[in-house]
Order: sequence, then structure tokens, then C-alpha cells
Amino acid sequence: MPATIRDIAKRLGVSVSTVSYALNGGPRPVPEELRQRVLEVARELDYRPNRLARSMVTGKTETIAVVPPVVTRHMLQSPYIHAMLSSIADAVGEHGYDILLHTSAAPMSDVQLVQSLLSGKVDGILLIAPLSTSQVPQELRQRNVPCVVVSAKVDGLPCVCADNVRGIFDAMDWLYAHAHRRFGFVSGPSAFYDAQQRLLAFRQYLQERGLPLHSEWVAEGDFTAQGATAGARTILTQRERPSAILAANDEMAAGVLQVAQELGLRVPEDLSVVGFDDTPFAQVLSPRLSTVRQPLEQMATEAVSLLMGWMEQRERPHEQARKLPTELVLRESTAPAPGTSSQ
Repeated sequence: MPATIRDIAKRLGVSVSTVSYALNGGPRPVPEELRQRVLEVARELDYRPNRLARSMVTGKTETIAVVPPVVTRHMLQSPYIHAMLSSIADAVGEHGYDILLHTSAAPMSDVQLVQSLLSGKVDGILLIAPLSTSQVPQELRQRNVPCVVVSAKVDGLPCVCADNVRGIFDAMDWLYAHAHRRFGFVSGPSAFYDAQQRLLAFRQYLQERGLPLHSEWVAEGDFTAQGATAGARTILTQRERPSAILAANDEMAAGVLQVAQELGLRVPEDLSVVGFDDTPFAQVLSPRLSTVRQPLEQMATEAVSLLMGWMEQRERPHEQARKLPTELVLRESTAPAPGTSSQ
């Protein structure tokens, strides 16, 4: 049988509570010399702590809830969600915590979701890209529950996101410098903060450059390749079409590449395509996708750091928002505009 706290206490001739305090860092102080002896005996006996028992002593579950924006059967197939969850799990693990991925077999209302999150199973919550229509962030804020938002902004909660505007501007700057003047855009669902920001940045760039905004060259997708094909087909079958299309994520850029191929358009000779995220998915497309890289690992690390600080200090961080820089990654899906001399 595995060693228990009682075995350590018996070996040292001290109380079980003293061993518990030494192993768990409290709640009562233990002299350093005795604490080191407890730890030494624990190693000798190959003691392995029981997380449930430790939780009863410390009042902590050492678990973080991670809530995706939408729970569906195909949620984990999203390259962005997969990459973000992986980065969060690594960051949480560095602190000795586990993650509890919030899923549900049946749709849940915002009220039910909040009740589930407050059931005492977790110490803090990370919300990934909550929808602008969701009441969950504000409900958690009002209850002062340790909670950090990733890839969105919510008033009153610490948030970590990428610089969406700078990312779109960098991509369009490169295209503009290479003679592109006709731009199309496939946006994400309007309920997502990132989708809103990237579309606004696209429009702002055109306005600042004095370029026309062709509404027929702008389509809304759903952040999936399949969901982008209808909009991409509408854009690319116009009598006059753009020389470059930006998509609000890499998956939708893949949908644009698919439609271009179906229509006999060469990428990048006839059409340049740029995505957003730079998940590993971008490098397996043909041609390999030029895209705006989000620092997903850094975003996860900083979000977890903010959450741990809140939980340890029992005070909401004063810093409300961290905006991390993006990076334009050029691959084979972009080139100077066709017929450059005529631009």
C-alpha cells in the first residue's frame, strides 16, 4: 500500500496535522528544520499526496476551468482551439495545477454554465474567446470569481489578446507595397471579438489608404474552411475580383484556397491569400499559407500568470488588458499583384 501522512507522522513521532502543515505549506507554520525532515521522510517512503485530501486541508482544488467559446462535437478539431488548449495546459502545469475542460452533452444556458463553474470544482477560470452575447463573463465578474479572458475584451476582467489591428495592417502593408490595390476579406462571426477587430482593421486600412471598399468583396464566414467557401465563391466569381483576399483565420483561408483551385485560379500568381493565427495547419496547406501569427503560447502563459496572481493574492489584478504583438509570416500563398505594371 502507498505511504500515508500517518506513516510519516509515526516515523517522526509528530502529529498528523504537523506533517500535513509541512507538506501543504500551512495553514499553520512549521519550523524549517522539521519541515525538511518531513519532506525527507516523505521521499524515503515514496509518499504521494492525495489531491482530494489536500484539497480538504487547503481549500484549493488546484484545478483551473477552461471554457471554450462554443461547445460542439467538433470543437477540438479547430486548430486554434487545439493550439490554445495545449498552450494553456502547459502553462497551468508549470504551476502544478490541472485543467478541467468545460464540456456539456447538451446545450447550457448562461445561468446553468455559471452555476456549473461555481460548483466548487475549480479555483479559477479561463474563458477562451467568449461571445459578445454571453452573460457569463459579467456574472463571474460580479461574483468576484478569479477569471481571465483570452482572445477577447470584457469590461472589469483581466484580458489577454493579440494586436488584431496591427496584424491586419502589417499584412495589408506588405500587399500594398507589392502593388495590390483590390482587397477582399472573409470575416469571422460577428459575435467574436477577434472577428470584429480584424474586419474593422480591414475597413480602416482601406479608408486610410483612400482605397474603395467593395461590399461584394467582403463575406462573413464561421471560422471554418467549409463555412468560408460560399463567401469566397461569391467574391471570386464577380466580374471584377480582388487581387488579394485576407481571411480572419487560417481555416477560412483554406476555404479560399479551395475555391480558387476549383475556379482555376492560381495562387499566388492570380490571387494572393493571407490567413490569421499561424497554427501548424497553415504549413500543411498547398501552397503553404502566408498568415499573421498570434503568440498563442505567450498569450496562454500570461493569462495563466494573471489568474494565478489573482488566486494567490485574492485580489483582482489592476492590469485590465494585455495586447501582445503579432508577426506577419510570409510563405507561398502571396506574391506581387498580377499585371503589376498596370497597377
